[in-house]
Amino acid sequence: MSRAWLLALCALAVVAAATPAPANPFGGPAPAGSPFERRDEGGGRPAARPAPMGAESGLRLPGPLNAFVARINLVQRRLNQVVSRQMRAISETGSPLALLTVTAVAFAYGVLHAAGPGHGKMVVSSFFLARQARLGRGILVGGLISLLQVLSSIAIVALLALVLDLGGFDIVNRSTWVELVSYGLIVLLGLYMVGEVLSGRHGHHEHGDGDRTGTGLIIAAGLTPCASAIILMLFALANGVFLVGVGAALVMAVGMGITVSVVGLAAIAARTAVVGSMRSHPRAASWVGRALAVTGASLLTVVGSLFFVSAWTRLG
Repeated sequence: MSRAWLLALCALAVVAAATPAPANPFGGPAPAGSPFERRDEGGGRPAARPAPMGAESGLRLPGPLNAFVARINLVQRRLNQVVSRQMRAISETGSPLALLTVTAVAFAYGVLHAAGPGHGKMVVSSFFLARQARLGRGILVGGLISLLQVLSSIAIVALLALVLDLGGFDIVNRSTWVELVSYGLIVLLGLYMVGEVLSGRHGHHEHGDGDRTGTGLIIAAGLTPCASAIILMLFALANGVFLVGVGAALVMAVGMGITVSVVGLAAIAARTAVVGSMRSHPRAASWVGRALAVTGASLLTVVGSLFFVSAWTRLG
């Protein structure tokens, strides 16, 4: 069971690292009122860039994974179109129904979007594979990472759009620099954890819920801005209802937190089951726990490195 679990983690790491952020969340011409409208040099019709997401970017994954990523991309684009229309309705009519729709879609979007590539799932699962933890810790870490990712997105849009007056494409592209910092910190955290295990210091922190590495993980992964939260707020900004976008993004964080927490709980349960099955052989259990610690910390380092390289290539 543990071998299948590790293979699944590695496969998802490749998917997550190889899938770039959306340049245009519609995959075609952006609708009216969208922050992704572009004018040609003559100031005429809007022009939109194609969205390099998943299979449409030329990425070829194993059949089921490729279909899974493509399906999520398609549903997300349809949700983007719904949000764009409802934001425009809120702006033009102040419709309470439109506000309720945006809130509901934001929550569903958060659950779904976090099920796709990225969003700390691989980071969280790798961390809890390496560290023994209580189930409540998994929920807390998943929720805080999702909340911080959305707060990071709000800060980026507020600075780049409201203060520096940049457009949608520029904001999404420049947010990649924040991703680089986040992924770099994740790599350093993974290396630190590997060093802990190899030096024998890991056992002293194994049972501590107040482990500083957990706080480091939340900060490092939480810095990564959520592209969908940025897009949601840009829709709101383009229609003059920015605070509605902020509220919807926070609701989205709740949905994201649910999905990421479930992944963390699964990793905690998997580690507990593997180590617990060897309680009658303490020495073997100790070696297995140490092996899982090395594997999880190494995966964290590799995943962070893959994310870093993927973000760096998007800058080019």
